[in-house]
Amino acid sequence: MMEDINHDPKVAELLNTRVGQYLTEHPFLALVVLVFGLTASVPIGLFLAFAAVTFIAVTGCFIFVEIVLLMIGGTALLCVLFCLAVVSFWVSCALSALYIVISHVLNFCFILRTPEKNISTGDMETKKTEW
Repeated sequence: MMEDINHDPKVAELLNTRVGQYLTEHPFLALVVLVFGLTASVPIGLFLAFAAVTFIAVTGCFIFVEIVLLMIGGTALLCVLFCLAVVSFWVSCALSALYIVISHVLNFCFILRTPEKNISTGDMETKKTEW
């Protein structure tokens, strides 16, 4: 079985490197590296799984927080716009009332200041005959 493994081209290529030759000369160290690699794969895999789950959870929570913040901001914007609409309505009412009052006051003052022409009945008769 060992001969079949040694004749595999990938294994032969690995054994021809300096690290492969060193591990061939020191089999106990090769066994330590193999056991360490196998046992370290479980904690490394758990850590990577934890990192992936944490990343997904943070991304999900970030999206949730983003949605909540947008909803709060949108609600605040709607409140501000509603208040502006109410204020605009009342300012328009006040300006319209002010316009009506000022136009009536000016009309009243203009009517009082213009002299009225009194046309007598005799003047009207002369005007009719002149035509």
